[in-house]
Amino acid sequence: MLDLPHLDQVDQDIIKLLHDNGRMSFAKIGETLNLSRVAIQKRVENLIEQDVIENFTVRLNVTKLGKVVSAFFEVEVEPRYVEEVGNLLADDANVISIYQMTGSSSLHMHALLKDDASLEDFLYQNIYKLKGVVRVNTQVVIKRFKQGTGLEL
Repeated sequence: MLDLPHLDQVDQDIIKLLHDNGRMSFAKIGETLNLSRVAIQKRVENLIEQDVIENFTVRLNVTKLGKVVSAFFEVEVEPRYVEEVGNLLADDANVISIYQMTGSSSLHMHALLKDDASLEDFLYQNIYKLKGVVRVNTQVVIKRFKQGTGLEL
């Protein structure tokens, strides 16, 4: 059960239902919570306006889309280039997420790639060539135990 004191129980229940099934209709949510479709729609619109709900999305099976190599990178960058390198890598279609981490000036990045050759190309053509990159530590996923989409409810 959610415990978000700034949201009433109905909003928390709506969030939980949408988290479990983002395609659930306002009518079905209303039926589940004994409210009208219009009331649910208004509440969801308010949650969007408050930036509690950022977007609705779909989770893809990336392997079936030809992205079989999932790799994490620790990219150490000279401090003065962190912003520039982070923005350049964030624009790469292979990059799923990228974060600046505490401690040394490093970026933690997750990318999905087609195969080993694509991984090698990504390293040499997209990372190593960037001005300010000092070191790259690459780890390839061999087994996934859990994949989240954000806050677990």
